[in-house]
Amino acid sequence: MPTPIETVSDFCATFFEDGGRPAVRRWFTPNTRWVNEGLAVTKGVEEAIALIDGLGASMGIATVRIDILAIAADGSRVLTERLDRFERADGSEIGRAMVMGIFEIEGDKIIEWRDYFDVNAVQKFAAD
Repeated sequence: MPTPIETVSDFCATFFEDGGRPAVRRWFTPNTRWVNEGLAVTKGVEEAIALIDGLGASMGIATVRIDILAIAADGSRVLTERLDRFERADGSEIGRAMVMGIFEIEGDKIIEWRDYFDVNAVQKFAAD
């Protein structure tokens, strides 16, 4: 069984594939909550994928590359400091955001993922 840090590291490392859809399908459960503080909350795989699809349609985001700058665990909770880079289908960058996130792990699944970031910065590059 992977450690919570290994689970989160693997999830983040593969999130760029197909906009994160395979990662969500692999590591989320039907009850996983994904909280983007100030923007959206989803529950389960299908709502998370609908959010990804919606961001693609509204902002042109094809994928997100997640660079973990720092990671630490407190039991089954994993805290990350990240640079998330939002990209178009052609690989050009739309924008980037510094993010603090917390993942709650059960077994090898993510049961909750909460991200905290400057919503204004994300809305600014979304408007460009």
